[in-house]
Amino acid sequence: MVEMANLPEDIMKEILLRLPVKILLRFRCVSQDWRSLISDSFFITLYNNNRFREKNTSLILTDGTAFYTIVDNSCHKLDIPLLTCTKLENWWHEIKVLGLCNGLLCFSLIRSSWIHNEDPIYLLNPATRELKKLPPGPCERSHCNFIRCGFGFDPMSNSYKVVKILYYYENSTNESDVWVYSSNLDNWRKLGDIPVPDLDLDLDFSFSCNSRTLVFNAAMHWIVYLKDGSGCLVSSIFSFDLVHEVFSELPQPPEKGSYKDMMVMEGCLSVFGINSETRSYWVMKEYGVQESWTKQHSWTKQHIFYDLIGLAHAPVQLWHDELLLHYFTEKFLLYNTKNKTVRNHVILGLPTKFKVFVYTEGLVTLKGFPTSAG
Repeated sequence: MVEMANLPEDIMKEILLRLPVKILLRFRCVSQDWRSLISDSFFITLYNNNRFREKNTSLILTDGTAFYTIVDNSCHKLDIPLLTCTKLENWWHEIKVLGLCNGLLCFSLIRSSWIHNEDPIYLLNPATRELKKLPPGPCERSHCNFIRCGFGFDPMSNSYKVVKILYYYENSTNESDVWVYSSNLDNWRKLGDIPVPDLDLDLDFSFSCNSRTLVFNAAMHWIVYLKDGSGCLVSSIFSFDLVHEVFSELPQPPEKGSYKDMMVMEGCLSVFGINSETRSYWVMKEYGVQESWTKQHSWTKQHIFYDLIGLAHAPVQLWHDELLLHYFTEKFLLYNTKNKTVRNHVILGLPTKFKVFVYTEGLVTLKGFPTSAG
């Protein structure tokens, strides 16, 4: 048997890239060489882009007071001292997740039901429990009426970014500011005069994270509901390019109706469509190209899935031929796309009510992030 220490570095690296984060964290203690390799920024980048990480996707939950992970169909509370200590001080209302990317989770501790500009924002690596508090948010005006936030990674600058869009309604006029936090500078900066879409109108029909902010293809995505010329609400998909820092509207599937619950399926952006006659599942085979929208599944009123995709059931993730559904913040269901059956997905120890997010563990360390003065 060939020992790991005697293997060529390229082969050893390939083996390590296929292992879960928890095992790699233990392997850092084997030797100084292994610690250096696993902690190397190039290795971490390779690991984040490794296709084998898809097999290690899991779920992370929050009931508004703590975070939970799922291990062997059991729910386990994450030990985050910040949440335990500050909750006892009773100054924040609940946890609001702003996004997940490369194993990092961005969240805010909000003081009321909605996020405010002064609410603190944190980055957390749930696998390592490393935590970083971001510098205070920008404050040029005393009050804003609505805030839209997102979190993602800019591969060009090798920087994690938090985007904060502030909307102001004053004297019958609508104004907005866009601020971007960059991890490599550890500060906020205001974007110049760029067109900003009306992302402030959002009915937030679904409890799934995918109805809020989805990071894909180095861009943040939102489904929002806007009024058309006749006053009816229609859905639109907007994105924010994290590299070029511009907004754009993505083409929607050709079928009439509204769309909800964005997901990433097999490396493609996907949405669920709803109209009075059918429920449908669409995949954008080529990002940004309207003609590439492909209908993968369609269900009429005779199918049980027609009623499952609505206000109460939010799609979370596709596992082989089964679609995981989050039911009214309370439990999980599994819908088999082949035989059209539904069954309960029993997980022990779930909170009474919760929000769920798809999570893939990562090696990104927050200890190497710069810290601004003050």
